Amino acid sequence: MATALDVLNVARSQIGFIEGPMNENPYGIWYGVPNAAYCAMGISWCFSRVGLSHLVAAQTPKGFAYCPAGLTWFQRQGLVVNKYQAQPGDIVFFSWGSGVAEHVEIVEAASPDGLTTIGFNTTDKNTKEAANGGGCYREHRPYLYVMAIVRPKYPVPVKPTTSVLTGKKATAGVAATGAAVAGATGMLHTAPNTQNASSNKPQTLFVAPPFPSSQNSFKLGQTNDAVLTIQSALVKKKILLAKYATGTMNVQTQAALVKFDQTLGIIVKGGAVPQIVYDNLKGAL
Repeated sequence: MATALDVLNVARSQIGFIEGPMNENPYGIWYGVPNAAYCAMGISWCFSRVGLSHLVAAQTPKGFAYCPAGLTWFQRQGLVVNKYQAQPGDIVFFSWGSGVAEHVEIVEAASPDGLTTIGFNTTDKNTKEAANGGGCYREHRPYLYVMAIVRPKYPVPVKPTTSVLTGKKATAGVAATGAAVAGATGMLHTAPNTQNASSNKPQTLFVAPPFPSSQNSFKLGQTNDAVLTIQSALVKKKILLAKYATGTMNVQTQAALVKFDQTLGIIVKGGAVPQIVYDNLKGAL
């Protein structure tokens, strides 16, 4: 049975997504309203991935695309909670002085001075610009701009958790925790045993690492296991020739990544490798 943490894990997998020209994004295409503001559609998409669309079906069976309509729907169900008692998986609506809900994100953690959230069609700024940004980000938002927090009727309630971290440290702390969890659940890939039974030579073991904290890891010429992970997956998908899977980022791998991005329905700028792409490739191994 899906939980709030399952929804959060879907949202986490999207961090690093960058929209294409004219707000091009897969969430709006999925919802049926392409090339439009997609903060609410991104949240709705996350719920749909784990079969919980009915929890956010404010406008359609898929969810909602208009923040004020979403907030009104939750209010009518009595699901608004104290904004200083947020829990992971809560949905937070923001307003920058207009008096209406302008933006929506999902809560990942709480601290005394704000919320760590994951949002779509947003930026890393805590101003009105955050309501019309260019991708999916994890950010620490102050309570000042929180208009309302609602708690969907998850089948399995989440126990309240409050972070003791504050400010930018909260965001960094959550990111570090996510990396640690990803590392603990990293896939192990063992080469087939083609040796003689009498041989004592150990098998080669490759550990696919968690998503790296720096995009510099994927720059041309960089050599590391994260690069080898995506190269191995691209080879398995027959998008990259095996001879180019060297563990060093090369132009052949960059070209293969562009092709793979297209299969996901996204456009990635500047040769970046967002987490959604890395996790998809890692999961293919």
